[in-house]
Amino acid sequence: DGQKPADDDERHWSVTTIIGALDKPALLYWAAEQTAVAAVNSARTLEARVEEEGVDTVVKWLRDARFRRDRTRRTAAELGTEVHAACEAYALTGQRPDVDAEVQPFLDQFDRWAQEFPPVCQAAQVTVYSPSDGYAGTCDAFLPVGGVRCIVDSKSSRKSFDNRGNPTTPYPEVALQLAAYRHAELAAVWRPRRMEQYRRRYYLLGAAEREMAVPVPEVDTGLVIHITPDHCDAYPVECGPDIFEAFLFIQEAARWQFQTSKTVIGRP
Repeated sequence: DGQKPADDDERHWSVTTIIGALDKPALLYWAAEQTAVAAVNSARTLEARVEEEGVDTVVKWLRDARFRRDRTRRTAAELGTEVHAACEAYALTGQRPDVDAEVQPFLDQFDRWAQEFPPVCQAAQVTVYSPSDGYAGTCDAFLPVGGVRCIVDSKSSRKSFDNRGNPTTPYPEVALQLAAYRHAELAAVWRPRRMEQYRRRYYLLGAAEREMAVPVPEVDTGLVIHITPDHCDAYPVECGPDIFEAFLFIQEAARWQFQTSKTVIGRP
């Protein structure tokens, strides 16, 4: 990440950046909860702070609670990355990696699942590009399951059960992600180059890299492996032409949000 593009590089939006343009009601709830937690934790001093710092300053401090991370705890993204790396290393090498106490339960659950359904990986961490539609992303794996060719994504969650006590399941947006990967044209056989700008991720693709690319492997369906500290399950995922068309509509919504909306209001 953080690489500078060359003059002839194509910039492709990352698939996750595009899907990020979708409304996420759960994030609104989470953000409100972070503000509520900050208010409760500082209840004894809040009135004094308002008097000393002013209402606007304290309101801004509470509003921005969602941006203040607990330095003693991994973020969900950091935990997901480490769980993903541990499970991938185990699947590829057959050697169980050493992990810390927080990652251990996730690896235990993946191990239990893998003993029942031993993965035979065709390819892992494959970056794919769609020059025709202008997006790219990294697919977790291509692997056959019982003779069915699957494109696979793994998702981890700290929450094993929801507020009603039911096991958590993957979010449906994973279907959009897998459909985009499945219908891309090119797969990288080099270390992909990426950059970030305005919190959006882009994949860079040069002419020499396009020449080296190979076709994206053909698959029959999608599969998401959902890993929590208490269970690991694989779910079939629809990712055919209809889902891919829905992804392209979301890409146009992202284009409006990221680009077109910045240009439509003229000077007074």
